[in-house]
Amino acid sequence: MFLKLYCLLMIQVTDKDHHSFQEKTNLTLTSLNQWFDINQLVLIIAKTNVIKFTPRSTAHVPLDIYYKDNIIDEVKSTKFLGIHISNHMNLKNHVELILPNLSAACFLIKNLIHTLNLDTLHMVYFAYIHLLLQYG
Repeated sequence: MFLKLYCLLMIQVTDKDHHSFQEKTNLTLTSLNQWFDINQLVLIIAKTNVIKFTPRSTAHVPLDIYYKDNIIDEVKSTKFLGIHISNHMNLKNHVELILPNLSAACFLIKNLIHTLNLDTLHMVYFAYIHLLLQYG
């Protein structure tokens, strides 16, 4: 039996030195993998991403994070527990992705408003719109 474990690991490194940042990140990944081994879990590097949260005004410096001779991909945004998180910590990507689904759900309710009673419309709202707003 396999269990998928979604983990958001946030490492705060205040070093301005790029090399020092990479060393601390690799050390943290080594410690994390040891903890996974002790608890009989597996860290799948191929499914692991790195996001460096920066303000828009900061120039992008690519990260080269390696773990056991595998490079960990740096991405600009990722999906975590249904929410799309960008490297600038805004929800623009998330809103752009759920907006078409919300639009379709509103169209559905608009067409059903004349044929269904209020209780049924309430159920349709919670089944579609409320679900999208809460869980993406």
